[in-house]
Amino acid sequence: MKTTTANPKIRTILKEELAQKIRNAEPIQIVNVLDPEHYNLGSIKGSRKIPLDQLKNHLQELDKNIEVVTYCASYDCPASGKAAEKLSSWGFRVRAYEGGIKEWKEAGLPTE
Repeated sequence: MKTTTANPKIRTILKEELAQKIRNAEPIQIVNVLDPEHYNLGSIKGSRKIPLDQLKNHLQELDKNIEVVTYCASYDCPASGKAAEKLSSWGFRVRAYEGGIKEWKEAGLPTE
């Protein structure tokens, strides 16, 4: 299990594992936690957009029985880890994808 440097309790997921879960149609909730002004970067196909500062207002949109994966722009962006930390504290099973949309697109993986 890989953990983030910011909070060793938050688990992370690598792009290969996330891509495999999507390909296998595994139940997973992928959340883009970037602010709307960054939506031009693109989104992982099938993800929902919930800005980090609005997470608490959108908890009813997420199912606590299904793993959540948060992501933001790239490894330089701390939002995915912060979102994962918050969701974990609210009782969600969550992992942060720290490579973000930048790494995802560079790998040629599906975006929208």
